[in-house]
Amino acid sequence: MIGFWVSFGLIAVLIPFGIFMFIGWGATKMDPKPTKEQYARAGARGFYYTFFYWLWDLFYMACFINNLICKYVFGGLILVIIFVNLARAFTSPKEKKTFDRIGMVQDFLVGTGLTIYLIYIVPNEEIRTIVIAVIAAVYGGFIGLVGVGWTIRKSDNDRKEDEIKKVRPIFSYNMLRREPTLDIVVQKICLFDVSFENQDKFEVNVELENSNLSPFEIKRIHHDSKWVEAQGNTMVLPGGKCILNFRFTDNPLHIFLELEDLLKNKHYYHLKVLALGPRALSSSGKFLHTVNEIKEIQEVEMNKLIKEEPKYE
Repeated sequence: MIGFWVSFGLIAVLIPFGIFMFIGWGATKMDPKPTKEQYARAGARGFYYTFFYWLWDLFYMACFINNLICKYVFGGLILVIIFVNLARAFTSPKEKKTFDRIGMVQDFLVGTGLTIYLIYIVPNEEIRTIVIAVIAAVYGGFIGLVGVGWTIRKSDNDRKEDEIKKVRPIFSYNMLRREPTLDIVVQKICLFDVSFENQDKFEVNVELENSNLSPFEIKRIHHDSKWVEAQGNTMVLPGGKCILNFRFTDNPLHIFLELEDLLKNKHYYHLKVLALGPRALSSSGKFLHTVNEIKEIQEVEMNKLIKEEPKYE
């Protein structure tokens, strides 16, 4: 019996130590480092899991001292936490990773096994029969509610995906082989950093031509290790056109454009530029370029390329 109490005490001490050590180790592996809000959320989850595993330790104590009331108190609390977590997981709109799915299956199997054990140890057979009927009704209703919630969540997700697809920017571009002039035809132009202090050597012009589906807004462009905010006509209406004008100094391989749709979702594009020749100069004396390729790129991949980009002063 002494060995059981010693193991019970050791487990109670090791649970919070192990959980918070694991959280600290995970924080050191994150890049960039976690924010204060992320640390706060991690701490809250650490206390939550400490309480949950302490319940298991208390249930273990109830088993080796063979106290029926303690078994039902601690076992019942464990079951409530397990099935509340399962309900949240099934109805959560977040995409589940493989680790999350394995955890959900594990919780379901453990919860089912613990339920069977608690029913099995009911000392009175008549009470046990009543408990089985009540538990079956409760679990049946729980599964039904989770199914309804999952169906509603899936419908909402499908609707949101349809809305995202409808407002996603779909556009083409026209290469401009000479500097455009503002006249009665060409009226809309989106500019980036046109101050006189700008020392960039190259100037790029390209015409963006939107589809008839949805408008989008030009937010900013990345070149020479920095992001530059858009100015001028940044909103491109359905079926509209806009001249995109920007300048850069070095490394034309890391030029990225950020657009925003009506739902405020960000979209990123990798731009490749083409020099128009050593004699093609703009009115400001910069070497003219145009864009010969625009490809959509995921933000994670773009950030990886930006991180590997040589830095320029």
